[in-house]
Amino acid sequence: MSSRRSSFSAFQPLVDIGLFLLVNTALFFAARLVLFYFLLPDITERGHIPEALYIGLKFDARMAVFMTLPLAFFLLWPRLERAVSREGASAARRILCLITGLMAAGAMLVYVFDFGFFFYLHQHIDMGAAVFLEDPSESVRMVWQSYPVVIIVMAFAAAVALYVWLFSRFLRSHAAFPVRPKTGGEGCSRKWRALITASSLIMLFVVGYGQISSNFFPLRWSNAYFSSDKNIAILAVNPIQNLYDTRNYGKAIPPNVEATREAWPRMAAYLRVPEGQPPLTYVRHVPGKDMAKRPNIVVIIMESLCWERTSLAPSMPASLGKDIDPTPFLRELAPKSLYYPNFYAPTRTTARAVFTTISGVPDVNHSGGTTSRNPKLVDQSSVLNEFKGYEKYYMIGGNANWANIRGMLQHNVEDLNLLEESAWKAPNTDVWGVSDIALFREAVDVLTDGPAPFISVIQSASFHRPYTIPDDNEGYVSPPDPSAAALAWYGYESAEEYRSLHLSDHALRRFFDKASRQPWFNDTVFVIFGDHGLNHNSDNITPAVRACNLQAWHVPLLIYAPGGQVAPGVNPAPHIQPDVLPTMASLAGLDYFTNTLGRDLLDPANDADAAAFISDNDSTRYLLEDGYVYAIRPKGEALYRLDETTPDNNARDLRTEQPERAAAMRQKLMDFYYTSQYLLHNNGKDRIQAARLAAKNGTGK
Repeated sequence: MSSRRSSFSAFQPLVDIGLFLLVNTALFFAARLVLFYFLLPDITERGHIPEALYIGLKFDARMAVFMTLPLAFFLLWPRLERAVSREGASAARRILCLITGLMAAGAMLVYVFDFGFFFYLHQHIDMGAAVFLEDPSESVRMVWQSYPVVIIVMAFAAAVALYVWLFSRFLRSHAAFPVRPKTGGEGCSRKWRALITASSLIMLFVVGYGQISSNFFPLRWSNAYFSSDKNIAILAVNPIQNLYDTRNYGKAIPPNVEATREAWPRMAAYLRVPEGQPPLTYVRHVPGKDMAKRPNIVVIIMESLCWERTSLAPSMPASLGKDIDPTPFLRELAPKSLYYPNFYAPTRTTARAVFTTISGVPDVNHSGGTTSRNPKLVDQSSVLNEFKGYEKYYMIGGNANWANIRGMLQHNVEDLNLLEESAWKAPNTDVWGVSDIALFREAVDVLTDGPAPFISVIQSASFHRPYTIPDDNEGYVSPPDPSAAALAWYGYESAEEYRSLHLSDHALRRFFDKASRQPWFNDTVFVIFGDHGLNHNSDNITPAVRACNLQAWHVPLLIYAPGGQVAPGVNPAPHIQPDVLPTMASLAGLDYFTNTLGRDLLDPANDADAAAFISDNDSTRYLLEDGYVYAIRPKGEALYRLDETTPDNNARDLRTEQPERAAAMRQKLMDFYYTSQYLLHNNGKDRIQAARLAAKNGTGK
């Protein structure tokens, strides 16, 4: 204590704030090491332990920052600083001890329950534990009979008392360094004191933020889910942080198991689930086929590639003026590809699109936020894991902490090479990271230098506000401003938005120009589609599309195979994003299992009953089938024909004219919704592992 007074007095209160922060971090980390001791026998990915402990240390330091805030408030205010450190009685010290003691007691209580939860369910405590309060008497009896409650309570009380006593002694030993008045005298100058205060606040912010990122993403729970071994995530997570991160879980509408069970026979037939399976079984086994050479796969998810805004949409009539060509490269590529003009994203926002594509389950978790942000639902199977022997990549120009996508990807996809902003040579262009041009250019280099076969997902982001045109644009020539009529026809809100998509199309052209010169080009199948559409109406849509706002989910899909693995053509059947990865797995001839809503787009049988399911929110959803759309909305349900035009340009409800079609489509729509909702909670990797083991043992169940 005395050395603190003599050696560091000029740097107070920074020294004592830092010391208190360090001690609390050590206490939190010590609890983590205890957990590690019990976890170690179950950890399979031993090489991930150091990183898990490092990430956990950063979470612990963040919690220590919150513990330190009251102390910092008192010590950074000179008058309060002198009050809490003076000899004798001090009301300020009592108040600070009370606040800090309550915070310490709360933290210790969370850890007590967390360890109990761990020994009971082998997981951290989360907000789902509130279910135990529904029958508190039974829960209390279970705890009383299972744990030494009296000893735990006594140890808890003693620990809190010891903590508060040591903290009080710590405050009494603090050497308050007086601020020198303007007229002179002893103490530090006001400028020096201001510098110490600023340094203290910066230290607390940096430690609490948890990491340094050019995109300013703080440390998030998804950082803890970098391994497919769930025990590694348990080791890295902080229980207090976990309670906060799962706060929205209870807001999500839980699966309606009875409705899902009633829908299961119809959905099982739609998904081709083998006969004889028990209800609520969705796992299917797709046998592989021998191939001389398995193709590489490149999946390109284009930001906001709304079909109505592209050159694939109907051209503007000459009577309205000069037409524009928003996506000339897509227009050229479509005739060389298997083109799906009626392809849809089941949900909106990019985070939902990525989750839906990778997991194969539409993200209908609307009330509880996007599923990628929910650690309770992070465990999802993915057909990407079925690409055995493939090098797997996910490439994004920005930071993978966005929407906690990192956790969903790294936790669920084994041996994934996740390449983000720090992996690229090009500098960030804006908040979304490197430009599409730089991302696509460097992606080609990565694929060329790596082993084959490979499957890569490349996620673009440039067609997004602030609509940046980078200086490094590989010869991009900005088109002239379109007329107001042209902007309205394609649904653009501004010329800047139009140029941004035009630039993304240019980036795609440059990607294929460079890729076509690589030795792997003809051995590769490329899949291009949008993550979602856009809300703003365009003049090139029909009354039914406008009535249901379908342009918000309508995205083109192109499967381009320069080596001839897929014949060009047009498939008008409606399909959705979960179909992408199963299609690629079948195309590659893989023997794979899937538990999702995805089907093989290249199987003609799947066109006969094809349907596109869309979920806007908890009360609005749509189904597209056979040229019709059925809508369920708060303002009323309706059945529309998608291509019908009317004199008043208003969609005509056909339910009374076609009641059988309306009833069948409504039922199918709700079947999709309930099944999607159920699979969000029941699509874990363990289901695929169990199905594979059953197949190996010959039971088939």
